[in-house]
Amino acid sequence: MHRKRVVMVIGCLALIFLFGAASLAAEAEPAVGQKLGSFKFPQPMSDEDAKYLGLGKAAEFTLQDIKAPYVLVEQMNTA
Repeated sequence: MHRKRVVMVIGCLALIFLFGAASLAAEAEPAVGQKLGSFKFPQPMSDEDAKYLGLGKAAEFTLQDIKAPYVLVEQMNTA
């Protein structure tokens, strides 16, 4: 009986430790104006799409190539 309680307490402490470590490892919210790096996106499907993004031509582009006052980047985690 005593051994079961010790195992349960150790298991609970391990869970608390894991949740604490996971919360410390979480990334902070991005700051306004934060640089994301230089990611290349594939060319838009049409010249109309390129024009909508403010690109000169339908070719590979980076976020810096988009002519807009604001760019919203939505990231979906598929893993």
